[in-house]
Amino acid sequence: MGEEQLRQAVDAAMLPLVASLAPAGVLEAHWLPDRGGSPVVWVRVATEAGRVAVESYPWVLPQVQVILARLGLSPEKVLALRMEVTSVEVEDRLFE
Repeated sequence: MGEEQLRQAVDAAMLPLVASLAPAGVLEAHWLPDRGGSPVVWVRVATEAGRVAVESYPWVLPQVQVILARLGLSPEKVLALRMEVTSVEVEDRLFE
């Protein structure tokens, strides 16, 4: 899969990813490739308590991996996927 195809597959996955994780408090998601080209999916929740909760759920990463795999991301990229969780609460404090 070329870089453009990878970008399209991961971009297409963000909406269904947020929809499937919304019950866990996920508000939005985006991705950035790391230096090796593997996708890092960032999800945003409202509070720090929500961030801790999402990070503790063992099903979140496999759910994200399944969505990305269904939308055409190669198995190697799916297995190399990292997830980061951030909160609006902490982001608001960055500029204080």
